[in-house]
Amino acid sequence: MDAASRSPGLDLVSIRWERVQLILEMRIPPGTTPDAARFELSLRDGPGRMPPTRATTDGDRLTLRYNVMVGPGLQPLDPGRWDLGVPVSLGTPAVEPAAAAGVFALQVGRFTVTPRFEPASREGSSRGAGTLSFEADFDPSVRRVDGPARHKTGTRRLRRRLREGMVGLRRTALRLMVAATRRFRRGDRRRILFTSRLISEMSGNLKVVRDRMVERGLDREYELVTMLKPGLTERWAFRDRFRLASALARADVIVLDDSFPPLDWVDLDPDVRIVQLWHAAGAFKTVGYSRAGKPGDLDPFSRFQKDYTAAIVSSDLDVPFYAEAFGIPEARVVPTGIPRMDRFFDPEARAAGSAAARAAFPEIAGRQTILFAPTYRGETIRDATYAYDLLDYAALHALCIDRDAVVIIKMHPFVQQPPVIPEAFRDRIIDGSAAAVDVNDLLLVVDLLITDYSSIVFEYSTLGRPMLFFAYDLDGYVAARDFYFPFESFVPGRIVRTFAELLDAIRADDYEVEKVAAFAARHFAHHDPGSTDRVIDQLILAP
Repeated sequence: MDAASRSPGLDLVSIRWERVQLILEMRIPPGTTPDAARFELSLRDGPGRMPPTRATTDGDRLTLRYNVMVGPGLQPLDPGRWDLGVPVSLGTPAVEPAAAAGVFALQVGRFTVTPRFEPASREGSSRGAGTLSFEADFDPSVRRVDGPARHKTGTRRLRRRLREGMVGLRRTALRLMVAATRRFRRGDRRRILFTSRLISEMSGNLKVVRDRMVERGLDREYELVTMLKPGLTERWAFRDRFRLASALARADVIVLDDSFPPLDWVDLDPDVRIVQLWHAAGAFKTVGYSRAGKPGDLDPFSRFQKDYTAAIVSSDLDVPFYAEAFGIPEARVVPTGIPRMDRFFDPEARAAGSAAARAAFPEIAGRQTILFAPTYRGETIRDATYAYDLLDYAALHALCIDRDAVVIIKMHPFVQQPPVIPEAFRDRIIDGSAAAVDVNDLLLVVDLLITDYSSIVFEYSTLGRPMLFFAYDLDGYVAARDFYFPFESFVPGRIVRTFAELLDAIRADDYEVEKVAAFAARHFAHHDPGSTDRVIDQLILAP
């Protein structure tokens, strides 16, 4: 037994929670390098074993993280008592384990994890030492209901059941079509399927990777297949569902850019590789399984995203957050860099992108260019909105005249309602949401970015230019959505809460731009145009 596993040297300093992560902080003898394998949790009345999700040391402190939603088999911890593999003492001042219970009100039931401490009673045990354990419980009868409570009439209940029945039929049909199609030969060439529920035309990481594979001549060796959803708010037609089933059944590699529900409905061959090229760069607002207990969360018992063979991130810093969001081991999250960001590090691509953006918006020539690009509000694509009433177009237009500036408003693609800009102000305030130019090309010609909780902050930070964060609803957004880092200390720029504050900050050039360089350095492991090739060679073409 090593020094780190003997009491009284191992003292419990604190127990706390970060989203689905149970975090234990221990005090250990200085100079000790603990063996993480000794800190696994074991189910007292069963065969379950769970090592720490992550173990780190800093001086005499050992921090252990356990994602309780991703235990054995990538499933939530089974009900029962899970014992820590080493004896501990409660430290000074004494920690009260039972006070640090984690309660998750899920749509499928209530999941709780309650720490317990049992003092050692056998002779020879160190004073104060004992067993630290965690009692997991799941009650499917206590379910969270999102949205306002409504009196459900018999007609409404019938409609809901009919909708659920139709969804079930569509899923069953897709599963059967995939099973039937798998009986056919896949062909001589390996098939790589690029598919998405987010885009109806190839764009972003999917397009960049596919185009690069064609450029390298890999389309002669591999069959490249594209299957996209007809539109953001449209359902797959029957013909498209059949084509999708065939494509899924015959694919050797599936490349995604967002969550893809059909993967939870079908059974694929175990050797099929699923590579997630998430559409956003960096870890910012919580997504996926990280949102357990909040509106829009995923069923942690589902396979929804847990079958990913690999997922990409821009730096090592983001690995644990994407692993948590997708419910997969950290080893499957690879900091290759983001393919669609290669253009930011390629002088020729930057020149071409800048030219395309200037051609799309000739009004910006010789003027300060300000991009207003907030994210959407709402839980789904169908209810995505933005509070346009907060925008004072007259005051903004006057500011543009004073500074000889142009403001381009680029709304999130989910927001279907465009801004209604009075005609008198359209010479300086432009709705650029429908412009054909790629937003990453547009960033290249922008002098100031105004955003809020959008991941566009990552891309723009590589340019070293100023940003403002118009976070008018920050408190409510944290409560409903939350972030992986505290927003106030995370964003590389000044935060304003009102539109008047926003205008004042622009007048004073008060952006806190000194934060930008350090932000970009933290979040990008590669400052080169090679991310696309790394994704292709390390993940898609991997044996």
